[in-house]
Amino acid sequence: MAEQRLTPPVHLGLPTSAPKPAAECDICQALVHERQLAEARGNKTKVVDLNLELRSHPKHEGQR
Repeated sequence: MAEQRLTPPVHLGLPTSAPKPAAECDICQALVHERQLAEARGNKTKVVDLNLELRSHPKHEGQR
């Protein structure tokens, strides 16, 4: 019988600050607006998703 090994635990860091929108980007502005609505509703999962989307948006290439 093959030996079974457990994968090591995942260690998550503290949440990072909210990303800022790229200047003059309508998509970034829309994501920020949607994030504000999610925050007002207390939907933290949506806020995290939108922060990830903002960070990965192509307009942020020079801001990383």
